[in-house]
Amino acid sequence: MVEGDTALADIVRSSHDAIVGGTLDGVVTTWNRAAEGLYGYRAEEIIGRRAETLYPSECRAREAVVLRRLARGEQLDQYVTERIRRDGSTVLVRLSVSPVADKAGTIVGVAAISRGVSAAAGDSRTQGVLPARTSHDLRTPLQAVIGFTGTLLLRLPGPLNDEQARQLTLVEESARQLLSMINEMSRPGEG
Repeated sequence: MVEGDTALADIVRSSHDAIVGGTLDGVVTTWNRAAEGLYGYRAEEIIGRRAETLYPSECRAREAVVLRRLARGEQLDQYVTERIRRDGSTVLVRLSVSPVADKAGTIVGVAAISRGVSAAAGDSRTQGVLPARTSHDLRTPLQAVIGFTGTLLLRLPGPLNDEQARQLTLVEESARQLLSMINEMSRPGEG
């Protein structure tokens, strides 16, 4: 079993995807080299800190819901969201999160595998730059959609069935992805 554990550790360490482990209350416990590259934090700077350090403020409520669902052992679909890098910039990532169970089957933590979306889809900065006014006019309603969808997903106005929650999650993910694309297109390309 020790050999398998060592091989698994080597795979995680060598992966091109950012792999982050955490506790059920959101404290980072493991951090691979790809996570360092994607988010800019060295392992010793982030391990022991709350993962919400990486979350934009508008994502924190949603990520708390994700953590609660994982703690119940739910398997979640991949989703696209934003994260904050060490330098304060944001990065759009495709995230796959899973509950981590011990040998007895008890959920003891979470694992997140992420990859920058722009790295997988090509650099959108080469596609032109949106004028500031257009960028603002597109961002404002999208931020409202994201905010209202998040409120509904938190079930503040009332209960949702599973299908409604799934559909709202898709709406929120799509709006976030579009918002990120607008943000990228609003920045001038770097020569």
